[in-house]
Amino acid sequence: MSIRKDFFLNKKLLRFLLLFYFMAYVIDFTGSILVNYWRPTPVDQDIGKTIVTFIVYYIYKSLFLGVAIYITLPFIYKRKYFIQSLILHTFAAFLLSFYSSFMAMVSSKLIHQTASPITIESVWVRGLSGLSFNFFVYFTMLAIVYAYYYLKKQTDTELREQNLKSQLLDSKINALQSQLQPHFLFNTLNDISALMEINVEKSQNAIADLSDLLRDTLNLKDVKLLTLKQELYLLKKYIQIEKIRFGDKIDFKININDELLELQVPPLVLQPIIENSIKHGFSLKHDNLKITLKASKAKNYLVIEVSNNGKPIPKYEDVTFGTGITNILSRIDTIYEGNYHFSMDNLEELQDNSGVLTTIKLPIVISNIT
Repeated sequence: MSIRKDFFLNKKLLRFLLLFYFMAYVIDFTGSILVNYWRPTPVDQDIGKTIVTFIVYYIYKSLFLGVAIYITLPFIYKRKYFIQSLILHTFAAFLLSFYSSFMAMVSSKLIHQTASPITIESVWVRGLSGLSFNFFVYFTMLAIVYAYYYLKKQTDTELREQNLKSQLLDSKINALQSQLQPHFLFNTLNDISALMEINVEKSQNAIADLSDLLRDTLNLKDVKLLTLKQELYLLKKYIQIEKIRFGDKIDFKININDELLELQVPPLVLQPIIENSIKHGFSLKHDNLKITLKASKAKNYLVIEVSNNGKPIPKYEDVTFGTGITNILSRIDTIYEGNYHFSMDNLEELQDNSGVLTTIKLPIVISNIT
């Protein structure tokens, strides 16, 4: 929903504005009556006509305020336009004062049938005398709108932070669940056991990799982002274990320049993609799997590509993502507020090759670590 549409549909905000505007009307009307009463020679006033005059006058004033706020609403979230916005609001407040003085004189002439001519000079003098009050009304209503949307933005940010923590926890649980499945542990430990008599060093490394992967996943802090270097560290532990399971039937290649390692990505975003490639890549016709991980920059985006030469995505069938892919899509959508790209395509549709290409484009975030 756009901020302008949200403004007109937000009953709570409109009630605050109308309440303040009514109070401003009462103060202005009461002040006008008291000023006339305390004059040395009070002017006879028709209270009924005076009330009608003020109502018409404030209706016209409200139309100006509504248009001014509507035009300037998009500036609320754009801090870089602060100076331009301040100049615009100051000009609008000045204009409101002279517009109000003109409309007041027109209303008075029509309702009270006054003979006073409406001239540029009279509008100018009356507009200058009403600057302070009109500035007060304009900027107070504007302050209410800005305060409301600022608090709303803060609330939305806090909700996103809470959702991210919850999603990160789910991500860790899902990662552990996939790693702690009985067949995964059984196959891994069985392979390690078989290796003991052949290569003790490899067996020890495999046990260390499995232990490190489980421990590092459990100890992962509740952060939204971590460096690509840290993400690759976790991924390599997982890859080493998969190599023990599949041996020469699987080949991993990582092609990422060092200059990209300090860029930040959501934690545990690569492992589900690799796991998906392994799970769906093998078939009767694809018993040897090559998986390649690449990363590059494209303008202000980090592009991550995971390709394999395995079983292609069945044509004319809707692709249904599993828990792992669904989880990472949910997290990156929350973190980047929809500013990302994710796709899975058959390589044969992109080039003269077979297999599947998974692509993620994320806005570039540089680590603060030096």
